[in-house]
Amino acid sequence: MMLSKKTKYAIQALLILAELSSEKPVLIADIAQKGRIPKKFLEQILVELKNNNYLVSKKGQGGGYNLKKHPKDIALGPI
Repeated sequence: MMLSKKTKYAIQALLILAELSSEKPVLIADIAQKGRIPKKFLEQILVELKNNNYLVSKKGQGGGYNLKKHPKDIALGPI
């Protein structure tokens, strides 16, 4: 089965968030750099993941993204 680039990046972003996030939100720039994902494309993917209840976001200073659920509770199939 072939996965689209968008799907691959979404999975990669979730894996990076699982690795990096604790209580502190992770910046888009950090996810983009670590995953070598174009930042503008990543922004669209993260918004979509947030709208589908995979992520929560915080705006402003100290803002960024965190997983909404524990990593073991996220199924990759629906992505």
